[in-house]
Amino acid sequence: MVVIANIDNASVVRAGGAAWRYRHCTIYLSAVLDERVMRTNYQKLIITVLVLLANLLLWTVPGNVPYLIAQQRDILLGRYSVERFTALLLLIPVTVLALYIIWSNKANQRKRQFQVMALSISVLASVAAMDFFLRLIEPGRYVNKGQFYHRQPNTKENGTTHDVPEAAFRYPTTPPGYPDINFTLTVDKWGFRNKTELKKYDVVILGDSFTEGSGVSDDQVWPVLFAQKSNRTVYNLGMSGGNPVTYVETLKEFAFPLSPKAIICMLYEGNDFRDTNFREKTGPAYALRNYLRASPLRRVGQQIFIRYLASTAASRPAAVVNTNDEMALDAGSMKALSWLPVAVPDGPDAKYYAFKVKALLTHWEDKDSFLKSVGCRKTFAALREIKKMCDQRNIVFIVAYAPDKPHILLPLIQPKLSPEQLHAFMALKEKNLPPPNELMDALPGRINICETATEELCRAESIMFVSLSQPLRQAIAQGQQAYFTYDQHWTPVGHQIVADALYDCTNKLLPEKQN
Repeated sequence: MVVIANIDNASVVRAGGAAWRYRHCTIYLSAVLDERVMRTNYQKLIITVLVLLANLLLWTVPGNVPYLIAQQRDILLGRYSVERFTALLLLIPVTVLALYIIWSNKANQRKRQFQVMALSISVLASVAAMDFFLRLIEPGRYVNKGQFYHRQPNTKENGTTHDVPEAAFRYPTTPPGYPDINFTLTVDKWGFRNKTELKKYDVVILGDSFTEGSGVSDDQVWPVLFAQKSNRTVYNLGMSGGNPVTYVETLKEFAFPLSPKAIICMLYEGNDFRDTNFREKTGPAYALRNYLRASPLRRVGQQIFIRYLASTAASRPAAVVNTNDEMALDAGSMKALSWLPVAVPDGPDAKYYAFKVKALLTHWEDKDSFLKSVGCRKTFAALREIKKMCDQRNIVFIVAYAPDKPHILLPLIQPKLSPEQLHAFMALKEKNLPPPNELMDALPGRINICETATEELCRAESIMFVSLSQPLRQAIAQGQQAYFTYDQHWTPVGHQIVADALYDCTNKLLPEKQN
């Protein structure tokens, strides 16, 4: 009996020890788990704070406001470009959804991930459906035909051109521009700006918006004025946004069936020599990018942002010189912008002109770099191709060279512009510039590089070349407003100057009028 009693007591002791160890092990495990939970929550809190701080930092860093003003782009809340503000706005729901997943535990993490995925898909599907519906009810302005395009045939557009700054945020001073123009844009059955529909034409003209006539009415476009002065039938194949690629394809599709005796191709140096004109325009990436850019929903959203968030600057021009103002421009920025718009000529006949900083920077490229660029090589190749096709059909081929505003204005305004002002303006975009005095001395020698190279190419290929630089510069120096103040295009005065200059240079060389 004694032995049995001892065994039972030992069992009880062992059982009690096991219970004690189990209890303490449970307490320990619970403490460890609690510590891990606390550590996990602490880590989540740190991540949350860092994410929120990163978002806040992105909002607190302003855009390059002086550069946006120099490019005549809208500025939202006095700090951001439209594109940057849109990206920051879209980042908010992305951040919220990410934090929603981060703060889930292992038990419901998959559930939250599924919820976020389902919500994202439903929102994207709704947006895509709305965008598709808007595309259906909104008639397209252009008919795309692969490498080229044209307007919707048999249409007419009426409107008013206001020569005012493009954006609410403005230059330090905003003198009045060219008077308002009530215009009519008539599109023929082939989708181009013509009021006549003949089977044959004496002259067919290729070009972009400078040929189609941006901002002016049907009877003010230089091809119409040229036709009147030369007493020849002229068909205008100009299309806004065109480039040498579209010129070649448009020529093949529309020009040759009209049996012209001469073809005039107007090259605008501001756009036609860009490398981007010759990027591959096929493949899913390009198609998606092009589709998104044409989104009416995107356009409506940007218009809303501009209307309600850029309008605060409409009554406060860029000359916000009060240093206590959060949107005030610093002294360097004022030096860069204060001379625009510039008056030419001095005195009571002065007209005012502004141009974008990137337009001036295109003239800073040296000759070797220009000749090696994709834009130059491809444009020259397009001119050779057009020349070859014209020779095969016994058609006179003429290149009319259209300069941009800086090309025309710089020689006229250089005496009144200090080296520091010019340097500060170009430095808004380009940081690798020589000192102000060296820049001022070097830039005039580079202004004509593009035109000179094009003229040399035309001479080598036996292509007739007509420069419009000198006629436009002379007219502006005399007080005629050839360009709009706040837009890059020609006014009705500019179109008349161009028509007269082309007539004077080509009339004796053009074939006689067809019967």
